[in-house]
Amino acid sequence: MIGDFKFEINDTNFEKLKKSLNIRFSAHQRLGNFDTYQKSGKHEENLEIAGTLIVKSQKQLKEFETMAKGGEPLTFVTDSSIKTILIFNVEAEQESFLKDGKFLRQSYKIVLQVVGE
Repeated sequence: MIGDFKFEINDTNFEKLKKSLNIRFSAHQRLGNFDTYQKSGKHEENLEIAGTLIVKSQKQLKEFETMAKGGEPLTFVTDSSIKTILIFNVEAEQESFLKDGKFLRQSYKIVLQVVGE
């Protein structure tokens, strides 16, 4: 769940949740030896949610896009954690269009930045 938007297996199909941690280090050069490294600051944590919506409402992700455009911190809740996040990127790709302009398949990818725990 992100804010009030629920991702559910039977409704908003999400297939992948990817997490990446970036640890910050400063390098110190040493003559005739390997560089040394010192941790500098807190780590960065990114989350990526990806999925495919097949034969679902044409406006299923509109609410989520509106939330993203607001640029406000949101609460990200899973069964094992609660984090404060910002939505950095929302991608949607529509395929298999019908004669009336509606599509049957929509793939999406959402990139989140964790800003608090």
